[in-house]
Amino acid sequence: MDENQPQAGNISFVIFTYNDGYRLEYALRDFLPYGEVIVSDQESTDNTREIAEKFGAKVISRQANGKSFIETQELLDQVSQAASNDWLYWGYVDNILPKTLLEKLVEISRQQKIKYVYIPVFTYLWGDTRQVMAKAEYPCFFKKGVVDFSNNKIHGMGKFLGKPDELLHLPQTHEFAMRHFSLYDLNKFITAHLRYANAEVEQKFKDGKRFSLLYLFGSMGHYFYLFYKRGFKAGTRGLLVALLYVFFRLMVAFRLYELEHNLDLQSIESEYAKVKEAIVKEIESAQRK
Repeated sequence: MDENQPQAGNISFVIFTYNDGYRLEYALRDFLPYGEVIVSDQESTDNTREIAEKFGAKVISRQANGKSFIETQELLDQVSQAASNDWLYWGYVDNILPKTLLEKLVEISRQQKIKYVYIPVFTYLWGDTRQVMAKAEYPCFFKKGVVDFSNNKIHGMGKFLGKPDELLHLPQTHEFAMRHFSLYDLNKFITAHLRYANAEVEQKFKDGKRFSLLYLFGSMGHYFYLFYKRGFKAGTRGLLVALLYVFFRLMVAFRLYELEHNLDLQSIESEYAKVKEAIVKEIESAQRK
């Protein structure tokens, strides 16, 4: 066997999809040489399922559960039962892994000490692949049974049940970094991030978080720093992207203020109605004289 040929590991790569047929092929071609691929699809109406099955991936159905952007224990249990291998890669169709990272994951899947891995994430935005706009890490590679998603929060990856020496952070280098091809234009960004804001605020309010100017300006400044500290190299595009993410944090803070003060269209119109009624009554009173 050629030593340069991909060697499959003890890995089930899980890809979450919804009407992603137009870009699913890249993820399937990326992962299939290195392990089993499971496509967890949420009732797509396009050709997502057909493409997954054409390439030999296992397809399971995922029902909308009303918990937006939250990884639930029920979902983890469903995926774990469907997976034939001991290790799970928890991913999305817009993430592609380079060969060096995939080979590292295969190596990790064959050993016994490490059970939970943080993978670096390099994000491209608005089609600019010359410049990484944001860098982060995500604990999306783990062994079955070492993560508890009970009481998970938005964008959380649950609670690691193992020991500190069973956890690994891969270095923040291109060699080991997942590439996140984040697909947004302005319309999609506003629509999607308003949904994110609503889901995040509901959780924050439930946890006792309340609006403050410190939170408002702190979160906006933090996000501008995150997206502009590298994005400035992309010129005008990088500045606009950073400002959009600042606006996202403004939406979160504003929605928190609205929720705290019971401000919605109905309550706002009720307040308007009081003044409208007074104006109309003054006119009606004059008519009766």
